[in-house]
Amino acid sequence: MPRVAVGKVYRKKSPFDGLLQHMNKVKECVELLKEGFFKYADGNFEEFAEVAKKVSDLEHEADLIKGNIRAHLPRSILMPVDKRNFLWLLREQDAILDHAENLAQLLDLRHTKIPEEIKEDFKKHMEKVVETIGEMEKAVGNLRDLTETGFGNKEREETKEYIHRVHKREWEADQIRYEITKKIYEIEDKLSPMDEYHLLKIVDWIDDMADHAENVADWLRAMIAK
Repeated sequence: MPRVAVGKVYRKKSPFDGLLQHMNKVKECVELLKEGFFKYADGNFEEFAEVAKKVSDLEHEADLIKGNIRAHLPRSILMPVDKRNFLWLLREQDAILDHAENLAQLLDLRHTKIPEEIKEDFKKHMEKVVETIGEMEKAVGNLRDLTETGFGNKEREETKEYIHRVHKREWEADQIRYEITKKIYEIEDKLSPMDEYHLLKIVDWIDDMADHAENVADWLRAMIAK
């Protein structure tokens, strides 16, 4: 997306519209990465360079949106939420994209075969992380409804429920991460040191995306605690 086009579109929108626009890029990026990672796990490395490029392009587009949000936050009027909390939420949301790009580049730089014993666990882990981000998307998406209703009780309770789901999914992702790490160490005699390091790095960076989704939920909770 060209820089000028993003700017023209965004300047007419509220910060919350921009936040949702940025969040849509997060969702698009992690869904693309998941699809590419499943093929990678099956040993189909040939097309991953294109996936890595698309992920990088989406991260760049999101950076332009993030820049416009920061540049056009209201200065002379009060926002319905704490501006600092809003910016921290945006920062954590953006961190998901940064980790997605880092992971995509790592996978593209070195094609490491994922052993059969843990292939499905890796896929399950990625799926759970994407679920965590999906619940985060619902929570953030509800923020605009919250502000439009003056933080009505119904919308506040709905947002709290979404936040609870984010924490639950993130915890489930952590359990899968633990099991994968344990299995990697159990089969380390079959792995080269570099393969072992690379597999551990992959599982860490996948899980980092869920961690930042949880951080988004925490900042959202701080924003509605009024």
